[in-house]
Amino acid sequence: MPESDTVPEPAVPEAAVPEAAVPIPARVATDSSGPAVHPVLFLMMAVCSGATVANVYLAQPLLDLFARNLGVPDSAAGIVVTCAQFGYAAGILLLVPLGDVRRRRPLLTAMLAATVLMLLTAAAAPGLSVLAAAAALIGCATVVPQVLVPLAAELAPPEKRASILANVQIGLMSGIIGSRVIGGLVGEAFGWRAVYILAAVLTALTGLITLLLLPREPARPAMPYRELLNSLPRLLRQEPSLRHACLLHGALFGAYTATWATLVLVLTAEPYGYSSATAGLFGLLGLAGAFAAPWAGRFIDRRGAGPVIASSLALALVSTGAYALGGSTPAFMIVAIVLVNIAVQWSQIANQARIFSYLPEARSRANTVYMVAVFLSGAVSAALASACYGAYGWSGVCTVQGVLALAGLAVLPAVRRYDHRNASATG
Repeated sequence: MPESDTVPEPAVPEAAVPEAAVPIPARVATDSSGPAVHPVLFLMMAVCSGATVANVYLAQPLLDLFARNLGVPDSAAGIVVTCAQFGYAAGILLLVPLGDVRRRRPLLTAMLAATVLMLLTAAAAPGLSVLAAAAALIGCATVVPQVLVPLAAELAPPEKRASILANVQIGLMSGIIGSRVIGGLVGEAFGWRAVYILAAVLTALTGLITLLLLPREPARPAMPYRELLNSLPRLLRQEPSLRHACLLHGALFGAYTATWATLVLVLTAEPYGYSSATAGLFGLLGLAGAFAAPWAGRFIDRRGAGPVIASSLALALVSTGAYALGGSTPAFMIVAIVLVNIAVQWSQIANQARIFSYLPEARSRANTVYMVAVFLSGAVSAALASACYGAYGWSGVCTVQGVLALAGLAVLPAVRRYDHRNASATG
């Protein structure tokens, strides 16, 4: 829970004050002595992140092909998507924290090799059970982006950190959307097995180039694996900035997921009556968030994360009204989708930039806690939205989004107090 005015928050040492705060603390200079970085590295991090995160979503446009080729009901084929999502969540929790205590090149090499192996296993799967198991292992191993994002924050110059994170986010969003569009087209033309083979090739190629460009790094501080995992809840308890980020983006991502999870039901029902394929094209509007990401990164580098976080929550609230009006008017529906996708991208960039600045020695673990909290919020919000849609229709779903956006806005005063207090503490 955010701290109140009457409960003092623990003091943050000078080394933990964010570069993004205003005024910018003196610790910025201490991050500028990192290893030399190849100018193409950050671009390849974005491309590799997109290629590997796409592996989690490969199955979504292929369910009908699974059912026909493997001789199972459509409803049973959906287990492949579920296994991939659970695998990804497990990988974030169990593997991503290793980025704080292991050299990233061998860690990423192992993840990429396991991902390629499991993609090829999926392509050769003789039945649904093997395919589902392979999907779970693909999801677990392909958490490469969640290791690359903290690494990018570490290697980036402090004055460009948010901009570089924004570029990696563009890769992530492009991979998620591209996997659904390209996967569907390739699957229809060449079969679903070809999709997994293509994904294996892209993962291997982009991963290899990224690994070759990574600078050498010193040995990481050793920590037993059990202690590493035990440090995650302790980090959440001790670091207000991490709790703030979990609450802020958890609320916004929950608001985003609530309407996104039920949107196809609205678009395929009256008065729209679109086909599933046509309704799926609305997903391309999500690229608006990717196009708006660079601006947010540049602004955060100059002025701090706070204004962007506040703007993203305000956009989510405005999109709630547009969604409500969009129940029968396509123009409002399009506006709502664009606004909420911009909001979720801005929020992700700003919150990650903020926690990485406060926690430079625990970025991988902080990212783990943050992403697990966000995933849980999205899952709960999707379930709640489905129940509200059944009981109250589209207006009930819009209400869920609006309440969650307001909940995020309620956290902002505590965030501002904490940032200003710790910025002024360093003069």
